[in-house]
Amino acid sequence: MSLLNVEVFIHPTCSTCHTLLKLLKQWGYLDRVKVIDTSVDPYIAVERGVRSVPSVFINGELIFAGIVDFKKLKTILDGEFSGNSLDVSIEEVEERFFRGVLDSVATALWLFVNEDCDAFLRDKDFVMAITNISVLSNRDGIYENLRRHLGDINRCREAIMRREDKFLSVITRNFAREIYWLHGKFLDWSEVSKLYPKEVIAHWMIVRSALGRVGLRLHPIGEERFWSKVMKVYAYMSHTFNDYMKQVIEEQDSIGSDREYVEILDKVRMRRQ
Repeated sequence: MSLLNVEVFIHPTCSTCHTLLKLLKQWGYLDRVKVIDTSVDPYIAVERGVRSVPSVFINGELIFAGIVDFKKLKTILDGEFSGNSLDVSIEEVEERFFRGVLDSVATALWLFVNEDCDAFLRDKDFVMAITNISVLSNRDGIYENLRRHLGDINRCREAIMRREDKFLSVITRNFAREIYWLHGKFLDWSEVSKLYPKEVIAHWMIVRSALGRVGLRLHPIGEERFWSKVMKVYAYMSHTFNDYMKQVIEEQDSIGSDREYVEILDKVRMRRQ
């Protein structure tokens, strides 16, 4: 660990960040890594290309993004990891890619709406991080195979369609979480649907995954393919929103009431001053 420069980008509301910070404390590494709270220092995260939290950089290289292999991370921190190769099928790498994309509502929404896998695949470091192949000796070959595979627009669309329910689930869960953050209480779908009609959901779907105009692709309501996606999201929300709302309230209240975690966050912020 003494030769490693480890930076961990987190957000206080993130359940995986909650787990990671508590593990770092348990392992005795919390005081030996630099933790950056993206709610406090957002533009440092933007500068470093952070798209999903937690993001873990080791010696300046993005190793994990969103999905963290905790066992592998500890092995790296302990200085016991060797970058071995992995014989992995293209189907498994595809699954890892989508699991990584679906870990963040921003990336999930962008891909669901725009159906452009290659836009993601051109970002080699991010793709290797979300697929957990950054530390493998044969990572370049795995990455190139994945890019050839999903770079095809038709194959990309088919892969998204096969996972449509997963996309709808992630989108709805995160929308429910944001409604809870905004209103601070449980709202059922009958109330939410009056406040957020289909047109508002359509707007949210476009802008939620962009940073200003970066990543913003225009989709008028009259665009049939886009509007059909809005209708799918809205229909899914109408049947599942209340259950997701209950789940995210329980999740957020559990994180917010964890005194040990709150103390860790306070310590992180004190270090910044």
